[in-house]
Amino acid sequence: MDNQLSFYRPKLLLSACFQEPTRYDGGQIRDPLVEKIKKFVDPLYFCPEVALGLGVPRPRIVIHRIGTKKALIQPETGKDLTQEMEALADKFFSQLEEIDGAILKSKSPSCGVGSAKEFEGERFLRKTDGFFAESFKHYRPLLPLEDEGRLRDKTIYYHFLMRIFALAELREFLKNPNPQGLVKFHTKYKFILSTCHQELTRQLGVLVASAHIPFEEKLRQYKTNFLLALSHKPSRARHANTLYHIAGFFTKRINPRERNHLLHIIEKFRSGRVELRLPLELLRGLAFRFEEEYLISQRYLQPFPEELF
Repeated sequence: MDNQLSFYRPKLLLSACFQEPTRYDGGQIRDPLVEKIKKFVDPLYFCPEVALGLGVPRPRIVIHRIGTKKALIQPETGKDLTQEMEALADKFFSQLEEIDGAILKSKSPSCGVGSAKEFEGERFLRKTDGFFAESFKHYRPLLPLEDEGRLRDKTIYYHFLMRIFALAELREFLKNPNPQGLVKFHTKYKFILSTCHQELTRQLGVLVASAHIPFEEKLRQYKTNFLLALSHKPSRARHANTLYHIAGFFTKRINPRERNHLLHIIEKFRSGRVELRLPLELLRGLAFRFEEEYLISQRYLQPFPEELF
């Protein structure tokens, strides 16, 4: 029996500098994590600064605080590019096809996600979102958005991957939906959803079971609340609660030493001494051994291709 799950390829918006030399200095970014992820997604590359006609290479641009607002300034030329960048982003996102998330370039005044520098005169004020990243959050507030710097945090990396592969599967399901398929889809994601947000999971369950809501409206509400639930990054404690719940399927079917070892590993995860992959692998192995098809089908036990762990 093949124990590997199949996954739909997420559609990701990526900063073009991850693929070609479009940086202001004519450089290209070869980030190991992004390179690894690119093998499993369908990328859409875009550079807002190049699209703005600034050229490669080009004078750098900087975020300045002017009064109560941020402005995008090109110090070398003195140009204020704020309105041009905002208009470009408005047009881009109003025409953008359906995607599952984005990885943008860290520290960039256009693409940085909480990592771009904001100045007041020559004085550094704070870290902020780049203008294009800010527009992404406005137009696609429930989609996962990170830059490659933030993805070095293992919990952010895991949550991002979990979300983009879940949204890719939801997108594929919604191409040809039916009521039975919705029940099956929701069942498959129940543990992921409850780990992220229990109340929204309860509401989604009620929605799926409702016989009084027209199916098209049910799908609309389901998609919104599914994205909203997954936008909440679960803590180690929340993950541990789910792991203990899954372990409960086996604690009376394995010998005491194996049971104690399993619970010890989950507790080590809760306290930060091991990564999530270890208890997940133990639980997947038990699901296969006891042929627990309900658990085997759960995306929680393998939310994305194992090569990305």
